[in-house]
Parts: sequence; structure tokens; C-alpha cells
Amino acid sequence: MNIKRYLFCLVIILYVSSCRTIAIPKNEPLDNVVLITGDTLYGKVHYVNKGFAWSEFYRKLRLTDINGRKKRFKRKKVVSYRVNGYDYESYILDQETKLFKNGRFFDSKYYIDQNGVQHFLKVISKGNLSHYELEWIDYDNNDLESIGLIKKAEDNFFIPAENARSQVLKKVVSDYLSDCPEIQKRITKKDFKYVFQVVDFYNKNCE
Repeated sequence: MNIKRYLFCLVIILYVSSCRTIAIPKNEPLDNVVLITGDTLYGKVHYVNKGFAWSEFYRKLRLTDINGRKKRFKRKKVVSYRVNGYDYESYILDQETKLFKNGRFFDSKYYIDQNGVQHFLKVISKGNLSHYELEWIDYDNNDLESIGLIKKAEDNFFIPAENARSQVLKKVVSDYLSDCPEIQKRITKKDFKYVFQVVDFYNKNCE
């Protein structure tokens, strides 16, 4: 009887333990959270709370580790995180907007400034010219929206590089990339429709 009871308890323990683990498809990389302490924790990351009629960013990032344990982290304690194959990097940004500049009603830049507001920018590609996306919740339609940003390696600011139709802001981007006349010609000729095309060309052909 004791042996049977022991085996029964062992089966129950193994079953419960298995229920706490995350089912990760083979060869699929885990999400992760990188803390300001330098620690990297792996599992499944949740950063958006999606409700039936509303969505919002979690005030604290949530990680379910591979053993099923759930943890929460204050955003200011997080350097970066990876979710669904994309990295998100923390930046403290101060938005500066000027009216009637570059032929537009308003023109914005996001400066890296410790007195600003923390944002996690989605990394699309990195190089001499890097491509990011700034995400926000559109509360009118309950969707997660984004806008493409670009930044030269030596600059301390990002500029919005696309319009509401996700197409290149030709005048703004051309002025910003004035160090590369060839890319300005291509933009004028409408060779580029999307931001990633501009970024790829710049990194391959412009110093």
C-alpha cells in the first residue's frame, strides 16, 4: 500500500509540475526581459492588456517564466524586452514640436532627455541609420497603432518618418538625410514608398 500511495503521489506531483510550465513550440525563441541590473529573464512577456472594448499598456511588464511563475516589473526597472520576435528598447524622450516647418503644419522630434517620458521603442533595424516604431493605443478604435521613427547613430533624437498611411514623409526624410544626395534624388523620384526601403538604401550606399 505504501508503494502504491508513493507512486500515486509522485504522479500527481509530476502532473502539477507539468501544468505550470509554458508550452513553447520547438525552435521558437522565448521572450525576455532585460533589467537595469543586467539580469535577463526568459518566458512569455505581456505588455498590452487587451480587453473586449478597450486596451491599455500595462503599468508593469508581466513575465510568465518557463516554470509558469508570474512576475511583474516596474517599467523604469526595464532596459529592454523581447516579444513576438521583436526587441523593444527603453528611451526617455521629450517631444519637441514646431509649427509650420518643412512645409508641414507641425514638425516633431523626439529628443533623448532624462527629463522626458519613458517609451519602449520597437526595433525594426539598426545601423548608421536605425529604424524604430513608436506604439500607442488608439482609444477611438481600441487598436495598437504605431509610427515609424528614424535616427542616425550620432544623433540624440528620432524623427517621425511616415504618415498616417505608413508611407515615407518625403520632405522631412529628405531634409534629414541631406548628407546623402543620392538618397534625396531617389526620394524625389518616388523610388521609396516605405521607411524600411529608405533605411536599407542609406545603410548600404551612404556613409
